[in-house]
Amino acid sequence: MLMTSMLGYAACSSDSVSKEAADVSPSEFFQAATQQGTIELVEYDSKDYTQSSRPATKKPAYVYVPYGYDPSKQYDVIYLLHGWTGVAEEYFLGRSGNRRTALVNIFDNLIQRGLCRPFIAVSPTWDKDNRSKGWGESTREAAVFSQEYVNDLIPAVETRYSTYLAEATPEGILASRAHRAIGGFSLGSITTWYIFEQAFPYSRMYLPMSGDNWSQGMYGGAYYPDETAKFLADLVNASPYKNDFYVWYAVGTEDVRIDQTHNQAMAMAKLTDTFNSSNFSYHMKEGSHHDFNAVWEFCYHALQFFFPANEASAIRSVNRKSAATGRAYTLGGMLAFGGRGIQIIDGKKIVK
Repeated sequence: MLMTSMLGYAACSSDSVSKEAADVSPSEFFQAATQQGTIELVEYDSKDYTQSSRPATKKPAYVYVPYGYDPSKQYDVIYLLHGWTGVAEEYFLGRSGNRRTALVNIFDNLIQRGLCRPFIAVSPTWDKDNRSKGWGESTREAAVFSQEYVNDLIPAVETRYSTYLAEATPEGILASRAHRAIGGFSLGSITTWYIFEQAFPYSRMYLPMSGDNWSQGMYGGAYYPDETAKFLADLVNASPYKNDFYVWYAVGTEDVRIDQTHNQAMAMAKLTDTFNSSNFSYHMKEGSHHDFNAVWEFCYHALQFFFPANEASAIRSVNRKSAATGRAYTLGGMLAFGGRGIQIIDGKKIVK
């Protein structure tokens, strides 16, 4: 089931969840919608950024184009990065590349049901040749993917489709940052944190799932959480965009990467001058493991936050309790550990 007890959740500015979100069984979002977007392959020129010689290479990216795509309109874009041993096509078409996944159905249903405005989603690979390989080589490629993201991938995708990118230059990418999100799972989450660290200004929204920042060393979120959080805070505070970004951080309670994610999230949450309810939230799925079931659910919620259909449905705070357990969620998307914080219980705000 898509909705579970500990997940920080989408809610509306009016202190009430949209009726569509509340009344429709989330399991229905896994089923094919009547209005289906298409999946297209975009091949673009890039380089092997792990090598000093940087030989030219052709890279694949799979692009979800929403139903009713109109080139006279502009679309927001989210880039989603796979984990270790993954390939570019698996998020949208599975490993075999011949079937629509549950994530594509979720995209379709969110848009068809009016929970998100139409958006474009991109599934690329940080892997220079889109195949499974050893941990060492994969982590080296992930560590430098931010260069390809800004130099090659964004220009290739966002000039091919009707987006907010007016010109394929660093200035143009900066000017359109408010309409761009980047996220990833596992090693894709680590890559997302590399992009946050190395190319922070170029995307406004971040969706790291089950992975940490390695600026202080491998698994730095687990072993050096305070140092990692301070590094990220210093980076943000030095940027002109320090008041204009959002990190939607997520992990499952049974995920093998929970220490990396949880320790870093808690350390970041202590630095409230930098990371607070206006730009940071941490979400947990109770009982969830390190798998796509969690990824699909996290995307279901985060996309409603990033790309609300209209101002009335825009997420402003978390104010709904779990029907399964009766537990309440805190305002602002923050999980209240130990029961502390402002909660909505039976429709009333209660300070605990």
